[in-house]
Amino acid sequence: MMKIQWEKIDKFYLVLVAILILMAALVIITFKSVFSAYLVAYELKQSDLESSVNVNEEKLDEAHKYGFQKQTIPLEVR
Repeated sequence: MMKIQWEKIDKFYLVLVAILILMAALVIITFKSVFSAYLVAYELKQSDLESSVNVNEEKLDEAHKYGFQKQTIPLEVR
């Protein structure tokens, strides 16, 4: 019968196993928090669905004019 000789196990393998277990726990916690945040981000509240949209047309027109009708300064190339 084979017996494991614990005296001959190198400390490197014990440290390696401990670090791998800690890293696995860290990965599990990270994925759990990321996916729970993803689910929370896409939850829809029923009260938000019932609200109507108010658009201030004056500010919308002002923003449109600022973006599309502003005067451009030509670049002078020597």
